[in-house]
This record gives sequence, C-alpha cells and structure tokens, in this order.
Amino acid sequence: MTNKYPIIDLHEDLFLHISRRDLFPKGEWQTNPDMIRDNKLKLVVATAFPVPSNENFFDPVVNEMIEYEFDSYNDLIKKEKWSLIQTAKDVDRALKSDSSISLLLHIEGLNVIDDQSWDMLERWYSKGWRSLGIVWNLSNPLGGGANDLTQGLKQLGTDVIQWCQSKRMIVDLAHMNEQTFWDATKIIERPLYVSHGNCRSLCDSPRNYSDDQLRAIAKTDGLIGFFFAKTYVTSREKPATIKDIVAHIEHARKIIGDDNIALGTDFGGIIHGYPDGLGSLNSLSTLFTALVDEGWTEKMLEKLCFMNAARVLKTYL
Repeated sequence: MTNKYPIIDLHEDLFLHISRRDLFPKGEWQTNPDMIRDNKLKLVVATAFPVPSNENFFDPVVNEMIEYEFDSYNDLIKKEKWSLIQTAKDVDRALKSDSSISLLLHIEGLNVIDDQSWDMLERWYSKGWRSLGIVWNLSNPLGGGANDLTQGLKQLGTDVIQWCQSKRMIVDLAHMNEQTFWDATKIIERPLYVSHGNCRSLCDSPRNYSDDQLRAIAKTDGLIGFFFAKTYVTSREKPATIKDIVAHIEHARKIIGDDNIALGTDFGGIIHGYPDGLGSLNSLSTLFTALVDEGWTEKMLEKLCFMNAARVLKTYL
C-alpha cells in the first residue's frame, strides 16, 4: 500500500548514517533527507550518537562531537529549509504543514558528565536540544545500561532527569536496564516514554521490555516506539522478516492497546542487520500493508504513525 499518513519517527541516527558510511559496508541507505521527504515523514527525532575513532564512548572528545553534531543538524535544517522542534506548538505546526519537515534533537547516552557539567547542558539546550536518553547500552555516571544487569539509577542520573523535567525536555527510557528503568519511573512526572524498544517476551534481550514494563508505560498513557534492528526482533543469529516485527507490535497492542505504541525505527543506526524487506524508510509502506493484512484499521495506523507520538511529545514539551 502507498503510505498516506504523516509519520513521526521517534529515533533515527541520521547524522551517524550520513557521516560514517564506513560503518555500513554494503553502502545501503537506511535514511537520508531525500528518503525522509519521499516517505512523508513529518518529524524525526534525530540522535547525537558520537562514535569516536577509537570506539571509546567515554573519551572526553565525545562531548565535542555531540556539540558538533547539534551544529551540523542545525546546518542541515537551514539547508533543507526544515524546522527545529522545541515546543509543543512546533509539533502541531509540523503535522499541519503540507511540506515542512522537522527534527527534534536527542542525545543517546550522556557518558562523559559529572556534577560540574551543567553549563555544558545549558549550552546544548540553547542549540535546540530537547530529548535525552541518559544511557546507551553501557553504564555511565548516570545509571545502568542494557548491558549491565545490576547497576540502577545513580544520584547524578536523578539530578539530570529532574533538570530535564524542569526544562520541559523529553526523558527517554530506551537502553536502560530494568533496574534503572524502574528507578527512573519513580521520579518521572510525565508519561513514560521509550523511543525505540521491542517486546522481551518475543525476543529475550535486556534491551527489550517485559510485559510488566509495557503495562507501566500504558498506565501513565506513555509510549513505546518499535524498532527494526534484527538483533532485538529475533536475535543477531536468527533470520527475521516483517512478520516478526508485526508480531512485536501486535503483542504490545494486545497487552496495552493501540494508544501507547509508535514507530522508532532506529534507521541510520542498524549495523548488524534488519528484518528481510524492512531495511530502510522506503520499506515502511510494506510494514503498513502487513499490519492491514492482520486486520488493522486506518485509525489504528494513524495512531501508530503519528497520533500517539504527537500526544506524548507535546505532553513533555
């Protein structure tokens, strides 16, 4: 089917994909400005995820890289005549416009930080930064990532989350281990938000979310965006198809309903494979066809594509 819905994508590693083509040896594009435009994406949460040449994610250079990525995103916005999302009104404007595309700036893992970093965070905020995932897979001074099964939220993590809430910034629970997730839920005052995650009951990885976590998200009228990295759909070793990602979306819908699910593709950051037939923004219409074949209505697709995401983003911003 031809996609006829505006789309909010809650997670793309857009800068990484454009700037580090060496990480994608087949040369295939998962996302780029033309693909965003051609596939009716209206709002993309664009990630600053610096990968230093030495792949030491705790190298102090990563903070310089984050700032450079924010400046580069702002340059891209000017070049493409796009818009920057900073407020709830900006989200409404993005969806109402027939031609405009908007980026919302996100950091995935605040690894090099201490209690003297507040001026740096304020400077990034002034550049338009509005969304933070405090950890990536690796634990850091803020809390435990998905690769660490024991470390919970640290005091600095609590302080940063509270700072984000005071600035009306989005707090993203993606990549947290379960202990950090539950610790964070105790202090987050807005709907629980996972930009990109899948169902642990279908793919048993600490990077995915248990049914209890899904219910906690829904209890706050929050949101989980589904993503297409094969490692977290079936596993890195097993093949995956569009039917497998449909199974994740359908499982969540049956557990929590269709008001708390969205898309967070992770395109631009999928290095270890994706489901057959779902390797770029150009294949989203195939996913929608598969959902229709499962009995999805137009209203359900609208919720998945943009309505649910817009509601939660506006609640934060």
